[in-house]
Amino acid sequence: MATDHADNTATVSRTRGIVFRYVLLVATLSALASLGLLLANVAVDAFAPFSADPSWYLVYLCTLVLPTLLVGWVLRRHELLVGGIEALFVPIGGLFGAGALFLLFEVLPFNVWFAWAVGIAVPLAIWLLSSVAGTSGRLRAGLTLIFGGVSLFGLPLVDVSTTGVLGPLVMGLPAYIQLKVYSIPNYYLTYLLTLALPVALLVGHQIRKRESFNAGLAATGLVAIASLSVLFQTVVYTYVALVLVVTVLVPAAWYWYTQWRDRPDDRLQFAFPATVLIGAGLGRLAIWALSISGPNSWVDLQFLQDAPTRYAESAGLNPALVGSLLLMVVVIATAFPLGVGAAVYLEEYAPDNGFTRLIQLNISNLAGVPSVVYGLLGLGLFINLGGMSGETISLFGRTITLSGMPTGSVLVGGLAISLLILPIVIISSQEAIRSVPDSLRQASFGMGATRWQTVKHVVLPRSIPGILTGTILAVGRAVGETAPLIMVLAASYSSSPPGGLLDKATALPLQVYSWAFEPDPAFRHGVLAAGVVVMIVVLLVINSIAIIVRNKYEARQQ
Repeated sequence: MATDHADNTATVSRTRGIVFRYVLLVATLSALASLGLLLANVAVDAFAPFSADPSWYLVYLCTLVLPTLLVGWVLRRHELLVGGIEALFVPIGGLFGAGALFLLFEVLPFNVWFAWAVGIAVPLAIWLLSSVAGTSGRLRAGLTLIFGGVSLFGLPLVDVSTTGVLGPLVMGLPAYIQLKVYSIPNYYLTYLLTLALPVALLVGHQIRKRESFNAGLAATGLVAIASLSVLFQTVVYTYVALVLVVTVLVPAAWYWYTQWRDRPDDRLQFAFPATVLIGAGLGRLAIWALSISGPNSWVDLQFLQDAPTRYAESAGLNPALVGSLLLMVVVIATAFPLGVGAAVYLEEYAPDNGFTRLIQLNISNLAGVPSVVYGLLGLGLFINLGGMSGETISLFGRTITLSGMPTGSVLVGGLAISLLILPIVIISSQEAIRSVPDSLRQASFGMGATRWQTVKHVVLPRSIPGILTGTILAVGRAVGETAPLIMVLAASYSSSPPGGLLDKATALPLQVYSWAFEPDPAFRHGVLAAGVVVMIVVLLVINSIAIIVRNKYEARQQ
């Protein structure tokens, strides 16, 4: 009887386990199907694929889709398909990088870019020269900081004319060039000197370490020739072609060269990117030659370059796109160091007492606070100064009027979102630091290392992958947040891209939100869907950069 009872129990347990497994499978497939249908619906509205001529699909089917599927099937049998996809994503990632640079150039005028590039070049040159001279690390760092500070910010000299030879020393090179130098190079020469030349030297240096001095010199010359050759094309502006060479052609050539040289048995993987690129080019030529009309997509260059208007056909997303990118710069620059620093202190330095436990409890609770509360906090803290904005105080015999940050500025919006994701960054960083085995710390202490040396050389390098994972999730939430931005940005809506951190700005979530209530169906479907697609792409690009950095640290640890 006992044996029969045990068998029945085992049978019931297996049945429940099988049912539970299939319930989970159905739930997962349902969620994926729902998400896929939603994204497909958005993509159809954004790209309008059914508006294209049927022959357009036939051309790309013959030149791109079928050859790519055939080559992918062949490479899959040789287990080389993953490498081929990675090789293809290098130029694609370069295109996204070029787009980010163009947006940056739109925020920073080229003369400002040139001025700061010259100022930054001075400490870099000091660092390189001192490294070649063989100076010690402390002396090299000291010289770089001193000369770098003078070149960037100048010397606080009083009653010294800025029109003479001492002008650059007093004002700093960036300010002096912007105010006193009137013959600044044009776009092409500016980007040639500040982008192409450093990239050429970097590629030559890497080739020299791998091969020889002559090979490095030849690589530098090839990059320089490619950068100069854009002067002889008439398809796009010369500076646009130069940026594409630096961000797309050079990284792709470097990646393909290293893979071809280091992995001779896997060279067949390059058939996949070659098939995709050649097929896309042939398809484009065929469509141009046959005058075939493609889909009337809402996502095009005009949509990314223009400002919002009352008419759906001419509406653009440029101010919101630039504003979101600047917001993410502020968020990452503030939340990441503060969050990681707080996590390191709580895990490695703080004593285990009631006060630190209270801090930890508050951090955990703040991670679940609704996002609209952080918008109110940013409004009261950064704009109203906790109710002190407009009040006057007396300091050293002078009356000072307190004033908060400009309403609707990039800095206010970025700081408000930083407060939102800061608890997430702290908690995820703490978990990553806790995952480092304590035996590694004890071994470091046993070898005479201080606590700071242990944290710097043992704990942080091994916890960076986990820290970046949490940061990826936090930044992904920050990109799509709307409630805090409504509090600090929506009241001072701007239809022009911001030119600095204190300028008024809008963001992608706010712009998409405003389009959702337009009476015109073209706004509520086509333009709105195009904005959602751009927002998803921005999120994927930011996450991809963080994932690449995380994988790099993981590869170093293995």
